[in-house]
Order: sequence, then structure tokens, then C-alpha cells
Amino acid sequence: MMQFFMKNSKKRPFTDFFYFNSKSTYVVFFFILNSIAFGQTKEAVNKDTLAKENKQLDALMQQLNAESLNENKTNYEFNVLTNKQNSSFNLLNEEIQKANTILKEGIDYKGFTKELELLVEWKEKSVKGIVQNVSKMQTARDLTTTSLLLKELLKRTDYQLDRISSNNKSLSEIQRRMDSLATDKIFYQIPAQEAAKKNYYQRMVLMAKDLNIANTNLKNAIDSIQKLEVNGKMFKFSLESDLAVVNNARKKLSEKVNSISPDIVDAKEKSLSFVENFVHSFTKGYLLFIFYFANQTGILSLLLLFIIGLTLYLRVIRSKYKRANLYENLKYPGNVLNYPLAASILIMISIFQFFLPSPPFVFSAFLWIIAGLALTLILYKSVSKYLFLIWIAFFVLNNLAFQDNLLLLYTVSESRFVLFLSVIGLALGLYVFLNRKKKDKEIQEKSFVIALLVFMVFEFSAMVLSFANCYNLSKILMTYGYFTILIAYQLIWSFGLSLDILNFSKYLSQSEEDALLAEEKEGESFKVPSFIYVLFAIAWYVLISRNSYSFQSFIEPISEAFYEEKQFGEFKFSFNAIFLFFFILFMSGLSAKIVSFLTTDNKGANNGTPKSGLGSWLLLIRIAIITIGVLIAFISVGIPMDKIALMISALSVGIGFGLQNVINNLVSGLIIAFEKPINLDDIVEVGGQTGKMKSIGIRSSVITTWDGADVIIPNGDLLSQHLVNWTMGSNRRRFEIDLGVAYGSDLNEVKTILIEILMQHELVLKNPAPMVWVTKFNDSSIDFAVKYWVPHFNFGNDVRNDLIIAIDVAFKSNGIEIPFPQQDLHIRPNVSNNNDENLDKE
Repeated sequence: MMQFFMKNSKKRPFTDFFYFNSKSTYVVFFFILNSIAFGQTKEAVNKDTLAKENKQLDALMQQLNAESLNENKTNYEFNVLTNKQNSSFNLLNEEIQKANTILKEGIDYKGFTKELELLVEWKEKSVKGIVQNVSKMQTARDLTTTSLLLKELLKRTDYQLDRISSNNKSLSEIQRRMDSLATDKIFYQIPAQEAAKKNYYQRMVLMAKDLNIANTNLKNAIDSIQKLEVNGKMFKFSLESDLAVVNNARKKLSEKVNSISPDIVDAKEKSLSFVENFVHSFTKGYLLFIFYFANQTGILSLLLLFIIGLTLYLRVIRSKYKRANLYENLKYPGNVLNYPLAASILIMISIFQFFLPSPPFVFSAFLWIIAGLALTLILYKSVSKYLFLIWIAFFVLNNLAFQDNLLLLYTVSESRFVLFLSVIGLALGLYVFLNRKKKDKEIQEKSFVIALLVFMVFEFSAMVLSFANCYNLSKILMTYGYFTILIAYQLIWSFGLSLDILNFSKYLSQSEEDALLAEEKEGESFKVPSFIYVLFAIAWYVLISRNSYSFQSFIEPISEAFYEEKQFGEFKFSFNAIFLFFFILFMSGLSAKIVSFLTTDNKGANNGTPKSGLGSWLLLIRIAIITIGVLIAFISVGIPMDKIALMISALSVGIGFGLQNVINNLVSGLIIAFEKPINLDDIVEVGGQTGKMKSIGIRSSVITTWDGADVIIPNGDLLSQHLVNWTMGSNRRRFEIDLGVAYGSDLNEVKTILIEILMQHELVLKNPAPMVWVTKFNDSSIDFAVKYWVPHFNFGNDVRNDLIIAIDVAFKSNGIEIPFPQQDLHIRPNVSNNNDENLDKE
């Protein structure tokens, strides 16, 4: 029986462990019961026999326990092995699936190879005549365009190499993890049980097959990527080499141009035709424009966003002026409101052109033409016909200068066209300059007159140099002259329109006192500060010369230092990141103020009408804008979120001790925003101050009292003190007039007269109805209390004034006396003669 039990117990799995132990216990008890039974049937038992049986029983128990322990250990080891193998199989299968997914999505080998072939082709076209088959006649425009084009091709190559390197790293990392998992010893431990062993063999066969396929595919993909990366880097080295050659040629030509030596004589025999020049120039210009546009999509998108934002802002300003009935009689020139889109385009292009990194001339010309068209629309009805025609003449000549400057190679016909533009420009400049003080032709802007003089100097110099066969320098000076006039128009009008925007915005938010002071100063002429002219001069120099070799040689070290990443301990930063950080903070704060300004009614709009209740929502929107701006600023610098959380935790200690009141006010501002106990334009009373709620800020709010003073109250005080909001539930307000009539008056008649006066006034509400009560007998009068409701708090004093006047008129016409305090003086005669004499004299 024991043998049968042991035989069957070995076949039971680990889950029947407790079942096996219970069977063993039953066997032990069986032997014990038999021993007791035999002891009860026999009276004399041999003690040696009992001791022997006990020893046998102990040995049997030890054997059973040892076998049970070994089986439990075996089951435990089996389960641990199975779990580890399952986990390893799953992890390896996940990595194989990741690899298969990436490979199925595909890596654009053909796209990169094709683009690389195009880049090589475009590079060969770019350096033709400069690096290969060097032409004797080199032009500054061709070298500058080639240098910029090679830089844009280099940026595009770096972008593609970064993509290839990223794919290479991701696939290599997957292969490394797969190899690490596949070499784990746990895979190669075979389970002892037959069923588990069979399952293990099946999984190993399938895993080995999948792993082999994945490794093969990964190896092929990584080999292909590495081959592409090698080809890309070789092309990058070639680009850098050609760029160095071009920059060296630019340096030599710059020295030659500065020496004012002829540069046409040696190349007369090999002058190209105009068609060849045009095809060559168009190809390079088109490629340069496309690549620059593709590489600067971020800042160009930002330019478009700012144009749209400024346009919407101006349209809202215009609608505010119309609602306030101020649009027909504008205090400032209305060009910026009449043409919001054109003004936005002109202003934003004038600003953003300074932030574009080394824009090629073809792109600058594109932006200048757009800005010129916008300015044409603005000038059409803003200036006299003579000044408008002058602008059109300069704009047309500027476009011709643009087209000529886009031609990169020297031709005889093109050199004659340079001379023609110099002569016609000089003639036009002299005509405008000589007539600048005549009636209807007067030019009042001094900065434009200075620009006109510079333009004539440039054109005269270009004309002289053309006769001296100094082609490069004459073309440079001719284009600089025309660019000077265009830049002058652009900057002057952008500055003027920007001032108009500030004035229009300021006027809407001005108090009546500030508006009166502004009217008093209207007669005074506005004087442009001197530093503005200095800024104009610097801006002009940057715009016309930033693509020249000398300027780029000066600015590139500064630019590299500005963008270079520096390390301070574990923190990495650059001056560019710091500038971006503060710029984002500034823009977030400015955006919050603009949103608050645009959603607030000014200059009497909506006076006496129900309010929209936007005050608290505006506070939340401002907080959200500033919070998002701060987070974006930190992210742009590269500070991880865990570091930001650590900084906030560290600052919280100082905040808890030193800035309790500030934090209390900030939190109170949030509570006000959510609970909305007050809104803008509410009539409130807090801390003994009564007035209208002017603004609700993040830390404090402003109440304008009836005396005209602005009281700044911290938000914490608004919640901690007893706040009375007269207009929270409704704008209606009850007012009361106390009056008295003389004794003997007909009280019913008085009451009837008062009710008739109240009902006749159009601003006294009929529901709730006005009330007239007789309140008490006073010393010299019988007192009445007149109580009535008006539709808005603001009407209370005006209605009170009308009612008092009407009551006085009605009482006089009906013979009702309004008593006033009187005292009777009784004089008692004195016995004294002196007193009698004094009284007689009196």
C-alpha cells in the first residue's frame, strides 16, 4: 500500500503538494491507530518491540519528508525557469516585432539617394566657373550667390545626415538588445518535464527562425544606412571644400573691388550672351530661394503668424472706434486702420527681415516687393498725387534694379543696363531733391532727404565707375543706391504706422484727464528722437551689406559665439537660448496684456448696459497665457521638467517664509477668477472705498472711486474684508429721498403728488413700484420717505436731482410748504435804565 501511494504521488504536480502531505499524514495515523489497537487487545506488551516500532515510524517520516522536500525544490526550480524563459522569450519577441515594424514602415533609402544625387548635381551647377573650369571674369553677385547656395545645400545635407544617423542608432540599439537577450543563458536551460520540454523545443525553433530573419534584415538595413551615411559625409566634405574655395575667391575679389581696379578688360572676349546669363542666374536663384525657404520654415511661419495677429488686432481696434463713434473723426492718421492687412505686412516684414539668418538677395527682393506693394496700397490715398508718383517711379526702378542684380554673370548688355539705371536714377534723384521745397512737392521728412542724397552719391559713383570698366563695384553701388531709397520708404513708414498703432491703442485706454492733456499738446510738433535716426542708419547698413564678404567675415565669429553651446556644471546653455527664454517671457506677458485690452470696452462703449462678465475669465486667460509662456521658455532653453520641479520645490521654501502675502494675493486672484464675486465695471465697496471695478489683476485689483482716484487693493483684502457688490446680481439700485412738510398740510395730497412725480419719470422703475411713506412727526415738520428703483446704479444721482426739482415745483404750485428749522427769540425788558437805553438804541 505504501509503495502504491509513493508511486502515484510522484506523478502529481506541484499544485497537489498539500494533497500529498494529507495522504502521508493518514498513513502515519494508520500505523499509530494499529499500535494503539494492539495495545488494547494484549495486556502484556514487550517494551523492546514498542521502541523498535517507534524507530521504524521515525525513519519512515524522515524518508517521506526528504522526498517531499526534493520534489518541492524540483517544482520550484522548474517554475522559476519557466517564468524566466517566458519573460525572455516575450522580451526578445517584442524587440523582433519592433525591428520588423521599423523595417516594414521603411527607411527612405531611395529618397535620400535621389536627393543626394540631386544635391550633387546642383552643387556641380553651382560651382561651375568658380571651382571647376574657373572663369577669368568673376562677379561679386555670382560668388555671393554660390556661397549662400552651398551653405543652404550644406544645411540640407546635415538635415538628411541627422535623419540617417537617427535611424542607424535606433536600429543598432534594437540589434544590440536582441543580441543581449539571445545570449542569455536562460534560453539554453532545458526543462526536465516532458510537456514543458516539448513546448520549449517548439518555441526555440520558432524564435531561432524569427531571430535569424530579423538579424538578417537588420544587418542589411544597417549596412545600407551606413553606406548612405558614408556617401552623405563624403558629399558634405566636398561641399565644405568647395565652400572654402568660393569664400577664398570672394576674399580676393573683395580686395580687388576695394582697390577700384578695372575688372572687365580681361573678360571681353569670353562675354556670355544674355540668354546664357539669364539661364545660369535663374537656375541658381531658383535653387537658392527654394532651399532657403525650406530651411527657414520655422521663422517664416512665425512671420505669417505675427502678420495675422497684428491684422486681427487692428481690426478689433477699428471696431472699438466704430462702437465708440470715434472712427469718423480720428485724432491720428487712419492709414493703419483703413488698411490693417497692408500695414501689418509692411511692419512685420520690416521687423522680421533683421532676424532672418543671412537671407540671399533673391529672398530679400521677394520680401521687399511684397512690402512695396503693401506700401503702395497705403500711399494711394494717403499722400499727394506728386509724392505717390515719385514713389511709383522709385518702386519701378527698384524692381528693375532687382532684376539686374539677379543676373549673376557679366555681359556687355547687362553692364550697359547698369549704366542706364545709374543715369536715370541720378536724374530722378536730382529732380526730387531740387523740388523738395516747392509747394505741393514739399518733402518734410529729413531722413528721406538724407537717403535721397546718399542715393544720388551712389548712382553718380556707379556711373563714373561704369565708364572706368569697374563692373563689380559700379553694379554694387548702383544697387546700393536703389536699396537705400526702398529701405528709407520702408523704415520711415513702418515707424510711422507703428506710432499710429500705439497712439490709437493708448487713446482708447486713456482717462478723460489724459485725453485733455493730449489735446492740449496736439499743436506741438512731434520730434523724432536722435537715436531713432542712428537706428535707421544701422538698419540701413545691415540690410544693404549683410551678404557682403566683409560684413560676413565680421559677423560670423559673433554669430558662432551667440549660438555656441556652453556648459556650466551639468547645465548646458547658449546666448541664443537665453535670448529666446526672455523673448518668450516678454511675448507671453505682452500677449496677456493685449488679450485683456482687446476684450475690454473703452471710451464710453457699453455704458449703462449689462456687462458680459468677462473679467474673471480674462484673469484666468492671462494666467494661462503666462503659465504656458513660462513653461515654453524653460523647455526652449533645454531645462528638463524634473529640474523645473526641483527648482520650484526649492523656491517654495523661500516663498513660504518671505512671500506669504504675495502668494496669498495670487491664490486670492485665482479664487476670484473661479468664484467671480466681482467683475469689471461692478460698483463695489470695500475697506471704506466705493467705486467702479476698473481692473482685476493676478495680484491686485484697481477700483476707481467717485473722486477719480484709482485705489489699488490686493486680492487678498478683497476676500478677507467685507465686500459689498452693488451690481453683482443686478444693476438696479434703490435710492431714497427724505423730506418734510409743514404741519397742517394735507398728507394724502402730498402722498399723491409724490407718487405722480415718481411714476412720470422714465428712469424710475415701475416694478418694483416706488413707495411713499409718512415716517414721523418731527419738531417742525411731518417727515416723508420716498423710495424708488432705477435700472442702473449710474442713473441714481441724475434721477435724484430730477425728482427733487420736480417735488419743489409741484409743492410750490399746490401751496405745500416745506418747513425749515426756525427759532423764536423772546426779549424780556430789564429794570435797569442802562439796559432800557441800550434796548431803545437797538
